[in-house]
Amino acid sequence: MRDSILVQITLLTNDNYASWTHTLGNDREHKVQMYQSSLYETIQNMFSIHGGLVFANRFDEFFAITDGISYSTHMEIKTKLQNLFPFEISMAISNSHYPFLANKQAHLAQMAVDCSNTISASIKKDAINDRVHLIHLDIEGISQIRKNTSPYEITLIVQATHQIISHYCYENKLLGFFMGGDNFVIISDQKPQTHSKNLAIIIQKSLHIIVNCGIGEEKTARIAMAMATKNLDKIKMLRVLGYGFPRILDNETSIDEFNKIAN
Repeated sequence: MRDSILVQITLLTNDNYASWTHTLGNDREHKVQMYQSSLYETIQNMFSIHGGLVFANRFDEFFAITDGISYSTHMEIKTKLQNLFPFEISMAISNSHYPFLANKQAHLAQMAVDCSNTISASIKKDAINDRVHLIHLDIEGISQIRKNTSPYEITLIVQATHQIISHYCYENKLLGFFMGGDNFVIISDQKPQTHSKNLAIIIQKSLHIIVNCGIGEEKTARIAMAMATKNLDKIKMLRVLGYGFPRILDNETSIDEFNKIAN
């Protein structure tokens, strides 16, 4: 019997990055920032055209959801990156029912190889692709909050929200990422509705702010992300039309159920 695996994660690491940055001299930080921005854009483009989705992690390391992307495609992407950037990049691939465990297994595979500029893997070869589950979360009414709150104070609110999401994901074996502005993405297990409700309650109790959660579930990360964003946009649209606070929405939820979910 084949095992149903929730998500495939690829960990991308800049090898010998610290030593390379020192070759740029003391007046290097602006160059480092430009290289990191360019690298993120390039990696995002290379994986997204194959249905993947990339998240920056400390900017010299990246997570990618790579369901449906083969080892040979990873090799092609790695070769292209090697020709574009002056530092080496390693990849480690793993899959698991829980996104955080996929991250752990990828890291262990990378450490076991103990060699830079490689692709390592810890994959269950008999696994089948079970849909990627994503939550696109944003802070309700951030534009209104900005009227009486300075930009730096807004950043503190966003960082506090990120901290809650990060700890919740760690405790529940998920992965959560800040996407800019007031937007976050959670790579969920098969219970995105439950996690959305839990996070909304915790954030409201801790920070006294409301969050909206759009949920997307599909075979590839890019399509799941598009669905999650579509549902988040629909929440905002329905609010403008006079509905209550539909804070959580997936493709299975009818408009009539919004208030039940919110309450």
